Amino acid sequence: MSKKKGTIVLSTAEAEYISVAQCCSQLLWIRNQLADYEIHENNVPIFCDNNVASSLSKNPILYSRAKHIEIKNDFIREHVQKGTIDLQFVSTDEQLADIFTKPLIEERFNYLRELLGMILIE
Repeated sequence: MSKKKGTIVLSTAEAEYISVAQCCSQLLWIRNQLADYEIHENNVPIFCDNNVASSLSKNPILYSRAKHIEIKNDFIREHVQKGTIDLQFVSTDEQLADIFTKPLIEERFNYLRELLGMILIE
């Protein structure tokens, strides 16, 4: 889905934090849908390639540096503390989402495809 963002960010950490917040809200919706089918998942991982965004969700002391981030995005920290989600750092080289969002050279594409566990059927 594509839409105009209603928030202006001043750093990549803020942009990542806001993206993680949106991902978290969608993940919680999916989690609630699965609960209707008696599938209960706790501590669902979200992978983020930004250390500061990951730290903001776990360490409230860093929050004073980013106090201008909208309060609506603070529910990430609440869910991390409750154990509903687990925000984990992943290096840029291991970022699996790149296969879906970026044009890649063949070697990089094949590497990420293998990490996803997909095989080429000929």
